[in-house]
Amino acid sequence: MITQLKESIRQDTFVRLTLSKNQEADATLKKVLIKIAVIKNQKQLSLVYRHQTKDITKNFPIKAACQEIENLMGGTFMICNLFTIVGDWSGERSADGKLKLKEKPPTFKELPKRTHDKTKKRLISGTDYLQALNVLDSSGRVKKDKGDKYKQINKFVEIIDGLVRKNKELFKKETLQVVDMGAGKGYLTFALYDYLVQTAKVNAQVKGVEVRPDLIQLCNEVATKAGFENLKFELGYIGDYDLPKTDMLIALHACDTATDDAIFKGIKANASLIICAPCCHQQIRKEINNKTGFQAVLEHGILKERQAEIITDAIRALLMESQGYKTKVFEFISTEHTGKNLMIVGEKHNRAVDQKVIFKKVDDLKKAFGIETHYLERLLG
Repeated sequence: MITQLKESIRQDTFVRLTLSKNQEADATLKKVLIKIAVIKNQKQLSLVYRHQTKDITKNFPIKAACQEIENLMGGTFMICNLFTIVGDWSGERSADGKLKLKEKPPTFKELPKRTHDKTKKRLISGTDYLQALNVLDSSGRVKKDKGDKYKQINKFVEIIDGLVRKNKELFKKETLQVVDMGAGKGYLTFALYDYLVQTAKVNAQVKGVEVRPDLIQLCNEVATKAGFENLKFELGYIGDYDLPKTDMLIALHACDTATDDAIFKGIKANASLIICAPCCHQQIRKEINNKTGFQAVLEHGILKERQAEIITDAIRALLMESQGYKTKVFEFISTEHTGKNLMIVGEKHNRAVDQKVIFKKVDDLKKAFGIETHYLERLLG
């Protein structure tokens, strides 16, 4: 059988091989299934060891795999079945160790797909801007200290892709107006534009707002070199920025109440989507009163800090709901890559909203922790 196996691999007619009937009746290994797998452009044999309660897969180079199969056929299994597109062979080992082979017409007429590596779908196509922003090197490889940033960029675009699929009518607009408040160095702003224009084929105008002139100059230069005609960066503070009607507002890692300023601007601009990844929660942390019924939680600094984060973002989500947004709060990316990993997404709807019920939930939270007011609540009046 090994001869036929090697020949079928050489002639590229091999479909699969199965080994069965373990000579030890009480053994947990019941069967081995063998197929060809192309891994990193190298042809190998993939062996699936089927136990009573689990499968274990191991991949071998062809020569080593044939040796493993020969060992299994000689000392473990009694029956083997080889399938090729030119003929099948079945074999059964007798008590004296001899293998009796029988040739049959082929069961399969075509070869199976053999690619083992999964091609990961990339939602961003450009690399020039990521090289200019120091995320990729000149060969297009991720720099050693930028792995977390690269994962964050791709995860962000995956989230946007999901929103585009969910809100198809919004992204069919003649021109989609997008503003990124607090764009920083523009990593995510560039990736967003790349995805919307190059991948999703949306006619989008994207604007990044930032307070540091050097970053604005850098980002505009990179956008020009990348050919991103409708991506612009300009000077502005989130709280003071005059935001015109906007379809999508983004504020990623705006510090403390700057996130509230961005949410407020988005609500007033009647944005269809508001996407925030908050950073710092100092306003509520300072207001939390340790004389509430949660002293045991609040007496430790780290626990008080995390409680402040939860309360701040819970109230933000409630206040967005009071203004006609369906909200979702979730982990943006694993804490393994960044501590700033929470995301709040608000999707505008036209359903009736019972503001009294929502405001009572906000008041109950504030009373429970001795909070006088939430900054976004103050902005909304």
